[in-house]
Amino acid sequence: MYRATIAALKDIHERGMQLPVDQRYPAGYGILRGYVENLLVNFAEAISEQQLAEIRIVLDQLSRLVGEDENLSEAEKQRLDHLAQALRESERGE
Repeated sequence: MYRATIAALKDIHERGMQLPVDQRYPAGYGILRGYVENLLVNFAEAISEQQLAEIRIVLDQLSRLVGEDENLSEAEKQRLDHLAQALRESERGE
């Protein structure tokens, strides 16, 4: 985790802070997303499959929100949207 944290902080300082203010938000989002994905890989054994799936759904929907899903087919986008909808409508209360 330490290496991922240092890499994210260096990326923020060396790349993100050099950008014009209007480009910092997308850069920050990309850095944060990469950091979270790295943590998921490194701590996957400590997280249940259900929790990993839920986190993946959130990350996929964020990709959709910011237009990073353009490489996916419409069928795949619909499948991911259905998964997110099912999770949103679930009432497990956890």
